[in-house]
Amino acid sequence: MKRIFCLTPLVFLLSGCFHLGDPRPPLMRAKVLTVANKVCMMVQPKGDEQIVTVSIREVGDDRHGLEKYDLNLPASVNKCVPTFDYPFKVGKAYGFSVILESPAKLKRGVQPAARIYGVSFSLWENNGQLEANEL
Repeated sequence: MKRIFCLTPLVFLLSGCFHLGDPRPPLMRAKVLTVANKVCMMVQPKGDEQIVTVSIREVGDDRHGLEKYDLNLPASVNKCVPTFDYPFKVGKAYGFSVILESPAKLKRGVQPAARIYGVSFSLWENNGQLEANEL
């Protein structure tokens, strides 16, 4: 019986099920909506987190996408993430992701210093108004 109790923690540590200090940024679900007939992605920044990367991809067409890096833009709970005038089209589906990074955590060497927000959605027109539906 003692042998089982001694081996159990070792099995969990070796299997990778338990990992303290995982440096990978956590994946968070963003919210997408339309405001004034424009796509609006909302995130929940914590502390001094800033927007460092924005990625927009049209599902099924790799030629239509946008990648912006090294942005260091302020992030707010009450403001839409910038879309940089990306030409969203009705009837298409998109993947939208944002990386938020904390300069204070980076400076102190805290890992992970970033969080990734993402959402997949399709765009439709409803009574002349643009509507985003999460997938």
